Amino acid sequence: WCFTHRFRWPAGRVILVVIPPKIPLTYFADLSPCTYFGNDSASSLVSVGWLTDMEAFDRGPTPPEAYAKLNGLIVDPWQPTVFLGVHHCALCQFDPPAGSANLFVPDGSRILVCPELILHYIAAHHYRPPTVFLDAVMACPNTRTMEFKKLLLQSGGRSLVRNAG
Repeated sequence: WCFTHRFRWPAGRVILVVIPPKIPLTYFADLSPCTYFGNDSASSLVSVGWLTDMEAFDRGPTPPEAYAKLNGLIVDPWQPTVFLGVHHCALCQFDPPAGSANLFVPDGSRILVCPELILHYIAAHHYRPPTVFLDAVMACPNTRTMEFKKLLLQSGGRSLVRNAG
């Protein structure tokens, strides 16, 4: 019931990781503190889009321009750490998509963080992210710019940046 994946590190080492076929995404209520990345940064991280089939979530239309901007940000997200393995959509009955990346969206006072599956949740399950998140997405600079990194620090991301190396 598991599959394996081989990872090759730059030094030539190969590690073998055993991954169960369907790992449900960790659940956090929208706009609650996000402890997924450790307690050091939990005070500045706010959860958005960490859905599960066991909890209700807001549904409704998402503005197309916000969806497009979110899609652009998730293409190459800044991440302080990378986790091995993937999460599958727990809302899909068959052939759930998988994701492993997370998107950090600083708004000047806090950092909203969502799994990359948020795009799928919006498109396939009509999830409606909180307006404060959509506003932050619309105002968010490209994640690979100095403007983004400055906004990340201003929003309380110093421990995230320090841990990223």
